[in-house]
Amino acid sequence: MFLRFASVLIAITLPITASAQGLAHLVPDLILDGITLPGGAGPGNPHNGHFTLGDPTTGGSQAASRADTAAIEAVENFNGSFIRQLTNVPLGSSTGGFTFNFDEKTGTYTRGSNSFGPSFTERANTIGHKKLSAGFTYQHSSFDSFGGLDLNDGSINFYLPHTDCCNAASPPPSPNVPGLEGDLMDASLHLKATADTFAFMANYGMTPHFDIGVAVPITRVDLDATVNATILRLSTAATPLVHTFVEGQDEIHKSFTSSGSASGIGDIIVRGKYAFHKEGNVSAAAGVDLRLPTGDAEELLGLGATQAKIYGITSFSGPRVSTHINFGYTFSTAGSEDFVLGASDEFNYTGAVEYVAHPRLTLLADFLGRTFKDAGTVAPETKQYVYRPGAAADATVPTLVSQNNPVTNQPYRELALTPGNLNVLLGALGGKFNVSRNMLLSGNLLFPLANSGLKDHLTIAFGLDYAF
Repeated sequence: MFLRFASVLIAITLPITASAQGLAHLVPDLILDGITLPGGAGPGNPHNGHFTLGDPTTGGSQAASRADTAAIEAVENFNGSFIRQLTNVPLGSSTGGFTFNFDEKTGTYTRGSNSFGPSFTERANTIGHKKLSAGFTYQHSSFDSFGGLDLNDGSINFYLPHTDCCNAASPPPSPNVPGLEGDLMDASLHLKATADTFAFMANYGMTPHFDIGVAVPITRVDLDATVNATILRLSTAATPLVHTFVEGQDEIHKSFTSSGSASGIGDIIVRGKYAFHKEGNVSAAAGVDLRLPTGDAEELLGLGATQAKIYGITSFSGPRVSTHINFGYTFSTAGSEDFVLGASDEFNYTGAVEYVAHPRLTLLADFLGRTFKDAGTVAPETKQYVYRPGAAADATVPTLVSQNNPVTNQPYRELALTPGNLNVLLGALGGKFNVSRNMLLSGNLLFPLANSGLKDHLTIAFGLDYAF
């Protein structure tokens, strides 16, 4: 883990390597442009490139046709939702672990709390007038699943229909369309995605009740994608050399790969918090986080949009146990037009429990909830593919194709975007340890509490904080 941590710092000085259009386009570029067949550009034997949907100079079809539309949407909906969640992971709370109260009579500072505060939830305490805390956090995520489907085992499939290359005015199953257009391409995606974020944080007490803070993240993102492509010969079973991956040979399987990485400054966050109420063990505050689009969205280093999060904080402090509750709303600008899914407004709701196990050790549990408004959910949906068999095709071949068995009379399943809100729930367990007089070392494990969205089964985070 420490080697990985060091590599993130080194990587920011190295050049970015990604797909031609940027790392954000790596997956659709691979699926829609990268799957190619040998042969001539027109109908014949073999039949070149008509399951790909991109630029013909790179092996793709001459233009996206009516038959391509659903396949393009499936790939782009997946990619849009995937990259928006990957670039929008939570950072730690802004308040330093130490808080102070200033005694005007004695001119001295005393500790404002006997605990060190949550890691991902804000507490109502402010750091104290003219007090400064500074430090860093490091977070490593290796994403495992998306919408309940494993990213690494080929569970995510896309079906590319044959482009209407010969008579686009009469889509299948019109008798005017050649039977060879009835074949499908099954593209099974294996995707390894990791993100490492090193964030510098600082927090300063402008008044006894008002803090300002800043978080400057440095991020490295790595994507490694493999697509296992299979030609489903629904129409050309009797003429296998029409669609093949090896000219002159009957070959229906081939793997295509693409990888890239990017590193640099992410989206900077400027924070403010005002504590307006304290009575006994109950205190309340209000906060604003402004996220600036300083990270390169094309390289997955930022969201590509400005966000303003407004939230309220309530804290209940006890001798050994304290609880904190946050409720807020995040306003987002439209973001980049290059992405299918723009940045979404959010409802935010978090909570935390602190337990003072020792004067120098606080144990923590956080709950993080986010509802992305109108972001939609991406999940498998049953579809039917109807085609016209080729003249030499086997008459017993069914008109439907299954993901698991292409010769059974079953529908196939493909990822589709369902309109609505996306709910993401995370839990975190960790602690903060007082290493020296004003220095804290923190560590946390984050884990998903729901199957929706992009998930890392276990995210590791640690940090160091010092109060001046």
